[in-house]
Amino acid sequence: MFEGKIVILGVGNLLMSDEGVGIHAVQELMRRKLPAEVEVVDGGTSTLDLLPHLHKARRVIIIDVIKAGGEPGDIYRCRPEDLQENQEQPLSLHQVDFAHLMKMAELMGYQIGPAVIYGMEPAVIGWGMELSPIVAAKMPKLLELVLEEVSTHIENTP
Repeated sequence: MFEGKIVILGVGNLLMSDEGVGIHAVQELMRRKLPAEVEVVDGGTSTLDLLPHLHKARRVIIIDVIKAGGEPGDIYRCRPEDLQENQEQPLSLHQVDFAHLMKMAELMGYQIGPAVIYGMEPAVIGWGMELSPIVAAKMPKLLELVLEEVSTHIENTP
């Protein structure tokens, strides 16, 4: 049983419009009063550097952009192992996807509790620091879903 914190991890690139959705989300969450057992981490684009933040976390909630072929602004919930491991067509836009990150963590001796990914389908991936209007409009719903996930795991902790 993992007794650490619930880690909310946002990843992405703020310079590439909707690719920064995870960072925009955690920046908003950092402005809110969250329970002490929740840690919010701005992971940027360097997924391998995140392992120490995840070690012994009882639950990891990842927020990222996911290209899954849906409509811009669609929100997905999945586990790292649900993501395709097809290098020619990765769902995550980062160099190391989360399924591989979790495998690497295990091989390196990191202990990480169950993880879930909340991803949003992008409308625009290109130079720009603002989210596209459709993705920005869906941000409140994304945050609501993440906070419901946190609440569920806090309530179910013995």
